[in-house]
Amino acid sequence: MKQSVSGSVANGEKREGEMSDHIWETFDGLFKTVHRQGRRVEELEARITDLERRLAERATVVGAANPAQQPKQAQPTVSEMPVERAA
Repeated sequence: MKQSVSGSVANGEKREGEMSDHIWETFDGLFKTVHRQGRRVEELEARITDLERRLAERATVVGAANPAQQPKQAQPTVSEMPVERAA
């Protein structure tokens, strides 16, 4: 009887150790994934910043070379219709 009780305690401790190892492996995997994704986000943000800078540089070079081809400023939109047209 004592052997079966001590055996079940040993099995319980073994299972608990296995569960603890599994939890730590899972946590480690999640931590690494989050870290990797964070680096990817930083790389994408840097790439976007670079592309926006290059686009702005290109716009200023094109605008300086051809001032007549610069887009005209948009006309302000009218939020109300004239009374004659509304009727």
